[in-house]
Amino acid sequence: MFADPKMTLYLVGSISIGLLTIFLCVTLVYVILILRDASKVIEHVRETVDRVNSFIIKPVSLASSIVDHIRPIIENVMERRAAAAAKSSKKKR
Repeated sequence: MFADPKMTLYLVGSISIGLLTIFLCVTLVYVILILRDASKVIEHVRETVDRVNSFIIKPVSLASSIVDHIRPIIENVMERRAAAAAKSSKKKR
């Protein structure tokens, strides 16, 4: 069947290249499946982040901006009360 060692070397080389090709193809299929699952997970994480953003961060941001606009008014009222209290305490003496 095999006439010389050179023919045996070529046969073993071609079989090993064929097996390596099959192994690489199977590995590539598994890598594709893993990347597809990772893509699905990333999409799910994006949806969750969008939900958190819309239900938590936006209302907190809105409340913060409202407080920033109301704070000067409240500080002004507190200063007037303090001034009125100081004025009334001077009159009582």
